[in-house]
Amino acid sequence: MRPAVRRAYSNSHFDAEIAAFLRHAQPDAVLDIGAGAGKYGRMLREVSPRTHLTALEPDSEYIEQFGLREIYDSVLVGDVESLMRDVDTDHDVIILGDVIEHLRKSAGIDLLNFLVYRSRIILIVFPLRYRQGSSNGHIQEAHISVWGKSDFAWCDAVCQERDGMMLVRIQGFID
Repeated sequence: MRPAVRRAYSNSHFDAEIAAFLRHAQPDAVLDIGAGAGKYGRMLREVSPRTHLTALEPDSEYIEQFGLREIYDSVLVGDVESLMRDVDTDHDVIILGDVIEHLRKSAGIDLLNFLVYRSRIILIVFPLRYRQGSSNGHIQEAHISVWGKSDFAWCDAVCQERDGMMLVRIQGFID
């Protein structure tokens, strides 16, 4: 039996907490990895309008479909492997909203180890125990790894769980 094709979306369970954090932090530079429809870019425009916003989106179709160039100051087309080739990048805040479960576990761990050196704060939101296949021909929408609180024991992280979703805040190495 083939899994049902589901429409991809970004859960709103932690939006209020993330918006409050960003409003208080007023970061200079934010990287939104897997920007998708631009949810966090729009949120930042509202709560911290002076923040320089960069989106990393692997699906060029989404960039046009969701008008990401109108939301973000810069839009990078590529995957996390391309991001990790830029060893001189750094950001105040890096957001992975409904992204990490779409990566191979090994790639996600590599990415987080790379990002912790290049950020002040990393915010990660992901579903717990939620199966999802490709969506409308977009295979990158499939969930391919399982994450939980124990996956962040190696770093300075605070985890919060609510209604099948997890919010993780990792303290990066930039002071």
